[in-house]
Parts: sequence; structure tokens; C-alpha cells
Amino acid sequence: MQRRHFIRTLLSGAAFSALGLRPANAAGAQFAHGVASGDPLDDRVILWTRVSGVQGNGIEVGWAVAEDEAMSSIVASGVTSTDAGRDYTVKVDATGLPPGRKLFYRFDVGGVSSPVGRTRTLPAGSPTRAAFAVVSCSNHPYGYFHVYRDIASRDDLDAVIHLGDYIYEYGLGGYATELAERLGRVPEPRGGLVTLDDYRRRHAQYKADPDSIAMHGSHPLIPVWDDHELANDAWRGGAQNHSDEQGAWDARRDAAIQAWLEWMPVRVTHDRGNTRTFRDFRYGDLLSLIMLDTRMYGRDLQPDAGPDVTFESVKAAMGDPERRLLGRRQEAWLRRALARADGTTWQVIGQQVMVSPTLSPDLEPLLDLERESMLPPERLQGFVAASKGNPPMLLDTWNGYPAARQDFLTDLYEHASNPVILSGDLHTSLAGNLVPWGHSSPVAVELMTTSVTSPGFAEYLPEAEPNAVRDATLAINPSLAYMETERRGWLYVKLDREKCVGEWNLIDTVHAQEHSFSVDKRLAVSAGQIRDGLREA
Repeated sequence: MQRRHFIRTLLSGAAFSALGLRPANAAGAQFAHGVASGDPLDDRVILWTRVSGVQGNGIEVGWAVAEDEAMSSIVASGVTSTDAGRDYTVKVDATGLPPGRKLFYRFDVGGVSSPVGRTRTLPAGSPTRAAFAVVSCSNHPYGYFHVYRDIASRDDLDAVIHLGDYIYEYGLGGYATELAERLGRVPEPRGGLVTLDDYRRRHAQYKADPDSIAMHGSHPLIPVWDDHELANDAWRGGAQNHSDEQGAWDARRDAAIQAWLEWMPVRVTHDRGNTRTFRDFRYGDLLSLIMLDTRMYGRDLQPDAGPDVTFESVKAAMGDPERRLLGRRQEAWLRRALARADGTTWQVIGQQVMVSPTLSPDLEPLLDLERESMLPPERLQGFVAASKGNPPMLLDTWNGYPAARQDFLTDLYEHASNPVILSGDLHTSLAGNLVPWGHSSPVAVELMTTSVTSPGFAEYLPEAEPNAVRDATLAINPSLAYMETERRGWLYVKLDREKCVGEWNLIDTVHAQEHSFSVDKRLAVSAGQIRDGLREA
């Protein structure tokens, strides 16, 4: 009891003064962006918040982790500081925590307390189950984050896996901002993101959303970035949505990365000057969760990008065995991570973009070009023309890196026993059985989550009949087990010793406050029977 009393005192403004620290003015301190946790291990977790309404250097912030929501049974605590150099964000790696436990945490600035957050450490030993919410593509101006609120209400999740496009870099008038003013979700700042201040303000807007606050305060986050945290169609040397008039790409990239690191509850490392977001997490002997960076670390330029693209240049790029998506160093790291996962039942790979080799149907007979589309007419016509002959769909995915994909799947075949790949980016619910060249049965399965809000195929492609594009895509791609293009939502993934189940929870609208969720599909794969592929659950 004396220890608990001491810690409660330590977290008060009086204790700060006694220790010679300088607490912020309690009257002005706020936690307008809530609290968050992330990157849990079996003995630690990252705790995050931002202090608003204060200024100065060395703003002292107390933190504590407890076994109960009343914060009476403290298991770890301490004091850290923040300042303008980190945008008044606070990030603590709280260590010495018990494994496999639901825990609660709180921050304090000069006697003003944050909301109490809930988190969970990874289990040790032999857990019987694990469950995750998988999300991607959360575009604030295009709709409400009802998905986040739904996830916050669940009590059966170990973590939320965010596969990227956590923010979008466009300003008002740019991509998917048509509804922003009507919904009261005008981008902040109103222009596109270029500077460090721009990226910080956009992160702040997303984190201040009440549904975002609810999700982050309820579950630990395990995120990776995709392109829109930086700029559209980013790769290691640039991006489609960047021009010389915006300054040097390296400066914009570094600003975006700094803001992401400040505002996200992540534990990352640096490798030869590059930020490494690929990392792995061990859930006892049940599963290893391996998070990859298919966007920035080692990605070569997309074959259909750049100023001098021709049919011949695309064909040459697609046939080049040296073109990489992960990069050779990350590929080697993945093989080591799979070796560390030896002895686990499942090897779960979280990464950004579609892996399934997917051909495009001929769009011309499927579309009504007189109907409204989010695409300009000339671009829509370009998609129709490009779909002739059923080429690979969307070369910004693994489809644009076929040799690298073959190597990736070969590594999974040789080094993993039950690999399950989680993906996002496409704003589509999808599942596939992954059969590489030279194999007759799957070596892995892919479960893709749709977007939180970002528009899907149905909003770009004006179909002559409902689900025409979906049905035609499934018809010419027998390796796909499921596809849904119209609704937004999230993917629930549950794993135990016998099977992995994917459940697609989809919403009827993100454009109104009144909404409802329903389960659209459940698919499962059995441990030890990956070659049999996905089946109805």
C-alpha cells in the first residue's frame, strides 16, 4: 500500500516539484488526442500520447501502468519529458510488464490526468488462441471512422494490425475529398502535405477523431506505413504525387517519416540511415507475426510509373529478375525471421499490397461509361484500353514484381509451415490461395482487408450491372476464393491450434452517422493443410 501511495504521489504536480522537475501549467494541459499503445512484446509495450495547451522545453510527463482500470494496482511507472522538437508527443517503452495480460495505463501532466487506456502484452509459453483486427486505408475526408469505433467495442482482440495509409496526404480538392465539406471533415491543413508541420497537423487531425481515440485507447496497434503516409505511389526513390516544385523528395520523405514516428506508438530501428519498419512479434509457440515494408525500404520503381513509360518498357521491367519489392536486405531479414518462427504453428505476414497474381477482366463490356465516376473520363478510358487482353491488375502491387513475388513465395514454401499473408491497400475485401510457378497447390493463403473509408472499385468503375467487375475478376482468377468491392470495413482474424479464420465485417455506409455492420464472409484454413487452401468457415 505504501508503494502504491508513493507512485500516486509521484504522478502528481507536487512530486514533480519535489524532484526538481518543471511540470506544465496544469490549467492549460490537455490530452486532446487521447492515448495509444503499440508494438507489444511479452514484457513491454509502447505507450503514446500528446500534450496540448502547453509550451516550453522539458515538459515533464508522468506515466503509469496498472492491472486495473482504477489505476490502483500499479505494475510500472516513470517520468519522461516532451517539447516542441517532438511536437509535444510522448512515447514511452514501458518495460517489466507481466506477459499475456490486459493492462491499463495513464499519463499525467502537472496533476492533469489523461484518459485511461487499455492495452495487452504478448503471451509467453503456449497460448491457445490469438485474434486481431486488420485495417488499412483510413481516409478522413471521405467518411466517418465507424470501423474504428466497432473495433474499440470488441473485447476479444490482442491487437489492431494497421497495414498502412493511416493518413492521406492530399489537400481539399484532391483525391477522395469530394464529401469533406458536407461531412465536416475538411483536411487540416487544407493544402497537400509537404513540410514537417504539414504532416504533423494531418496526423493531429486524424488522432483527434473521436472514433480513432476510442480504438487507440482500447487496443495496442501494430502498424506499418504504405504510400499515403508519404505521397501516392511512393517508392524508395520518389513518388507519383511529388514534383520538383515541392522541393527535394528526400526532404519531404524525411519530414513524413519524422511525423509518423512522433505520432505513432511504434518501436522501430534504423539501418544504414533508413528507418526500418519491418519487425516481428512472437505469440508464444502459437504464431509469429512478421511485419514487412513493401513500400519504402527496398521497392524499385513501379513498371508503369515514370515519365517515359511505354508498352516495351513495362514488358522489360516485368521480365527483369533483379527488380525487387522488399529489397535484398529485407528478403534476407525475412528468412531469418522465419527461422526464428520455427516451432510456431502459424507464421502471419503483415504487409501492404496484394500478393495474389490477379488478371484484369476486359472492362469495356462491364462498364457503363455514361454513368458518373470518380475518375476523369480520359483516365477511365485509359483503364478500359489497358484491360484488353487481361493483363496483370495494378502493377503497384506484387503483380508488378513477378520475379520478386516468386522468390517471396519460395521462401515461404521452404521456411514456413503455415504462412498466412495479411494485406490491404486495394480498398477491396479479398482472399486468395497462393500457388507459385512450378507448384500445383497453395504454399500460403492471403487475407485482404478492405478500407476503413477510402473509395473502392465500385466508386471508380461505373458498372453496367451490380458486381460485374467482381464477378468477371473471380471468373478469370480461379486462385481467388473471395472478393467484395462495394463496402468498407475490417477483417477479423482468429488463430488457434487447428485453424485460422478470416471474417470480413463490412459496413453499409461511412457517409452517415447511422450505420450497421454485418459479416459478409468467413473463410478458414487448417493448420498443416495450407495446400488444401481456404474453405468456408
